[in-house]
Amino acid sequence: MLNRLRVFVPPLANLIPSMSVATLGVALPELRQSLALSEVRAGGLFSIIFIFASIGSAFAGRLSDRVGRKRVLVAGVTMLASGFSLASFAPSHLIIALCLALTGTGYGFTTPSLYALMSDLLPERRGFGASLVSVAYGLGLSAGAAVTSWMLARAHWPAAFLAVGAFGFLIAIVEGATIRNFVPSPAEKKLPYSAVFNPAVALLAVAEFFGGSVFFSSAAWTPSVLRAAKGLTIGETGFVMGLWGLTPMIGALLLGPLSDRFGRKTVILSTAFPAAVAAFISYQWLATPYALAAGLVLFGILKASVPTLIVPLAQESAAPEAAGAAAGAIMSMHYFSAVVAPLVAGAFISGTGDMILSMVLTACVPLVIYGSLIAAVREKPGITSTRPA
Repeated sequence: MLNRLRVFVPPLANLIPSMSVATLGVALPELRQSLALSEVRAGGLFSIIFIFASIGSAFAGRLSDRVGRKRVLVAGVTMLASGFSLASFAPSHLIIALCLALTGTGYGFTTPSLYALMSDLLPERRGFGASLVSVAYGLGLSAGAAVTSWMLARAHWPAAFLAVGAFGFLIAIVEGATIRNFVPSPAEKKLPYSAVFNPAVALLAVAEFFGGSVFFSSAAWTPSVLRAAKGLTIGETGFVMGLWGLTPMIGALLLGPLSDRFGRKTVILSTAFPAAVAAFISYQWLATPYALAAGLVLFGILKASVPTLIVPLAQESAAPEAAGAAAGAIMSMHYFSAVVAPLVAGAFISGTGDMILSMVLTACVPLVIYGSLIAAVREKPGITSTRPA
């Protein structure tokens, strides 16, 4: 029974990255006023987190293959908590930018090592393991928004930052106390680079960039589209986006186990192109709040294969000893898309003056490219890891 329950402890680490992003988003108006930041500088704080998360992921995955998942995971959560806590004392834009750079690096260390650890714990059910990671991230978004809203009503934004940081330190202690570390053999440390980052993993990393861009551009601009182009009220927009925000968790729980049974590639291809159709119908044709909610929920569930199924597919495409490096490559491109996609969508909106067309272009076209790239990947049978958890 304890062995079954222990698979639910590591995903708790993924609460902290999403809580930090949600907290920064909710507290941004108060933070801007406190530090006298312009709109550009305030918005750039998110870019700092994801730029350093992308860099951190690129190194952390392979590092977890070399020194063990536990060390990298605990280090990542600790760095994230430290950076976010220190940001609460920042007196200027430069200092808070440095603190959030540390936060982003910890962010990048946390997710690849966590995906690799779940692969070790559930070698024959990697899809389910990855879905637990995605669900924890979604729960962290909701918890971060709720906690920050509650604290802002009673205190200043630094208190919310400190609360998230303190929770992060608590999670790091729990992970450190419960996870067994495994140090790889000298042969595993010297694994050839070709086995770590082969053409299949490279192709999947590019696919992740396009798939991830759909989520980040939609998350950034859909509320504005609903209000400005569809004419929804603030309350109606909140209702639709609240339901849409649940779809990554719902989709991960559905698609992850299905991919364990029918194969990652089969499930991805069965959802990527229908997701493009659902996005087109939702943005182009639907107009009422309930119709938009139904369309966007279907769109959100169908696109939930990113990154939930891409990470295990990449791990199975690389050598068994390179699960961390494969996860790092995928997540690095995922976070890179978080920097690029909202800017591209904004440029389309500014250039065309048509919000609906812009959302169709930044949702449907990347999904078609994403599905086409996945179709070109040759899927291998699931590889059972020999590492103890």
